[in-house]
Amino acid sequence: MDILGEILKQVLEGAAQQQQQPPQRQPQAQPQQRPQQPPQGMPSPNDLSDILTQIFGGGGAQKLPDVVKQFEEKGMRDQVDSWVRTGPNKPVDRRQVEDAFGQRELEDIASSKGIDRDQLAEVLAKYIPRIIDELTPSGQLPSRR
Repeated sequence: MDILGEILKQVLEGAAQQQQQPPQRQPQAQPQQRPQQPPQGMPSPNDLSDILTQIFGGGGAQKLPDVVKQFEEKGMRDQVDSWVRTGPNKPVDRRQVEDAFGQRELEDIASSKGIDRDQLAEVLAKYIPRIIDELTPSGQLPSRR
């Protein structure tokens, strides 16, 4: 499996486990178990994987330097440095993701998957820092080929 695919699998499995953790006390009367569907307007795990693969340029994450540059050019160098280097990751919010990618690009991606643009930006704000962190385990961007 490609490196991005492996990272996405780990990230998405971790998110699914967090969503499936039962609350402290659940009522016993639930005979049918349905597969969990994402909330209305949210990407499914498969859609999210497709979207992130598109953003990062396929399994080898060829567009990683470009994604990093997009955030840096919008004034988020401190956040990006925290994702690339070892240590805790600084967060970004939905609006910062919209600034980095542009509302039109996010709208195009969201509409191609039938999801809400704002929800997509929220999800990307959650996962992009972690994915960049995972793609840069040595604390540096890989050199371009």
